[in-house]
Amino acid sequence: MKIPILTTALSVFLSSTTFAQQPKRLLPPELKETAEAIRKAVNNGEITEDEAKKKHEEMIREFKEKREELSKETQAEKDPSLVEKETLQAVKEGKITLKDAQAKLGSLREEMAKRGTFKRPQRMQKPQISEEIKAQIDTVKNLESALHAEIKDKVNALGKDATREEIKATVESFKEKNKERFEEIKNAHSSIRENLEANRPEKPERPELNEELKAKVDALHAKRKEMHEAQKALHQNLKEASKEEREEMITAFKEENKAKHQEIKTQAKEVKEEIRALVETEATRTSDL
Repeated sequence: MKIPILTTALSVFLSSTTFAQQPKRLLPPELKETAEAIRKAVNNGEITEDEAKKKHEEMIREFKEKREELSKETQAEKDPSLVEKETLQAVKEGKITLKDAQAKLGSLREEMAKRGTFKRPQRMQKPQISEEIKAQIDTVKNLESALHAEIKDKVNALGKDATREEIKATVESFKEKNKERFEEIKNAHSSIRENLEANRPEKPERPELNEELKAKVDALHAKRKEMHEAQKALHQNLKEASKEEREEMITAFKEENKAKHQEIKTQAKEVKEEIRALVETEATRTSDL
């Protein structure tokens, strides 16, 4: 009977000793005092080993939570642009995933919002328009309105039974006779555009996208270009078609490209959201996508 009792006592002693050694070997200094108090409570019979284990695990969990909270506070105190740069570089080097980067910067923006330091994307300011330019714009609009009204009168004079060829010939003849007036409008537009460009504010600096997002943007542009070419071909075919044929061609085009159009729309939205999630803590713009 003595042997089993001795074995049990030895087992409890070794277990207690092992538990007592763990804090000294594995725990950070700030937790050793708490671990020592748990060990003494076990030795004094105040708590069981299972209770001690639960207290030990709870202590570790609370320590990790506090450490993570301190880490977030330290990160929030850093320059947001520096955090953004470091995160994007980490994604570029493959150290963290795109999803992890989005979560990290999302947390950063939340902390910035709480402190009132979150910066929305800066939009490029519109150029200042002088009174002189405004007067030029009004003059051009009046010239264009006058020409359009005259063309409309010429076409209406042909009557309702006029063919497309007759209408086209009338318009071309009018343009040829009023070539100087059209040239005047063209030059006025160029002058206005040059003045606006000269007074346009500098675009805000934009962080460089990572390679994954660049590839998505390029793919989106390629699909848009393909759709534009298809629309251009349709418009060219519509010129020589009758009214009934135009309606049929337009309906067929819409039906044929409905899925492609929706795909482009969805993809554009996804790319914008990814860019905003990654780099919109500062002056990033996605409107040109």
